[in-house]
Amino acid sequence: METKQTRYSLLNDQAQSLLDGEHDLIANMSNLVSLIFNSDQNINGTTYYRLKNGELILGPFRGKPACVHIPLGRG
Repeated sequence: METKQTRYSLLNDQAQSLLDGEHDLIANMSNLVSLIFNSDQNINGTTYYRLKNGELILGPFRGKPACVHIPLGRG
């Protein structure tokens, strides 16, 4: 039986491999979202939001459609 620590260690190693040598922020965010989303069948979505002009703006994600704008303090 695989432990949570073992799964996270593997996920960390995979993330480091994906990011190695790549400097584009959006590409890295996209790959990490996909890696995390596909790492566990119980996850129904993985999303990055960016803080811009006092609200959260949708970034790279995997899963069901997500809110594009979220005011701070909500959501």
